[in-house]
Amino acid sequence: LMDFSVEINVITDPGLNVDYFLVPWDSELLGYKVAELAEFEIYDETAAELAFDVFEEWRRKENIRLCSCRIKHHELLESNFLQRHGFYFIELNYRPEFRGLQLRELPINEEFEVPLVISNATATDKFELVQMAGSIFEHGRFHQDPSLGAAIGNKRYGNWMKNSFDSSHQTVIKCTAKNSIVGFFVVEYSQSNDCHWCLVGLAPGMKGKGLATRVWSAMIQYHQNEGIDTITTSISSHNTAVFNLYVKLGFRFPPPLVTFHWRE
Repeated sequence: LMDFSVEINVITDPGLNVDYFLVPWDSELLGYKVAELAEFEIYDETAAELAFDVFEEWRRKENIRLCSCRIKHHELLESNFLQRHGFYFIELNYRPEFRGLQLRELPINEEFEVPLVISNATATDKFELVQMAGSIFEHGRFHQDPSLGAAIGNKRYGNWMKNSFDSSHQTVIKCTAKNSIVGFFVVEYSQSNDCHWCLVGLAPGMKGKGLATRVWSAMIQYHQNEGIDTITTSISSHNTAVFNLYVKLGFRFPPPLVTFHWRE
């Protein structure tokens, strides 16, 4: 089984605060070491340059070949700093939220000739869903990075689905019509009445038929019945087609994060 634990290194300095760690799942995928910067904040630019040397020395020592970082969209000081140090822009990352679900009166689902059924995926669904996840996405950050590309991006999503079946923190839920899978949701439930849609998709050939609204609406109703109050998810700014769907469903959009990559 994939080990999802990470060993976090911390720089706490008058000029800079940052966590950094190896990313084992992407390192396994790419065959070389991948890292991530998190909680990246600059307080003093001059002092930050010296403090950041600690990370760069670790990066060289560990032979890191890819590193990612996400910062708030308004953090121009951090953005300029990262770009001076070889990081480049990949995407804006949006985190739509649907809050107050238990207080919402959801629209009554129309009766369709073919009803949708929401249920947990089983081991017998694993192969189909791994193949599906590895073929339907076009806008992931690996897809958008020309040094990585679609083939690696597709494999990453397939691995993500495969690992989700083995994860104790994530639940794979399928949406079926006439016993055929038409969509899926990889969901992470919190200890409060919240959940996060980690990975969401329609089956191949299902786009452009108005099915997404039905599937997503059915999933929201499913969560309301579970007692969930807040749903969050994550979408790339490159995936423009999905924005109207989330607005139509009642999601709201906090300010985005900015994704950067660094390559050796």
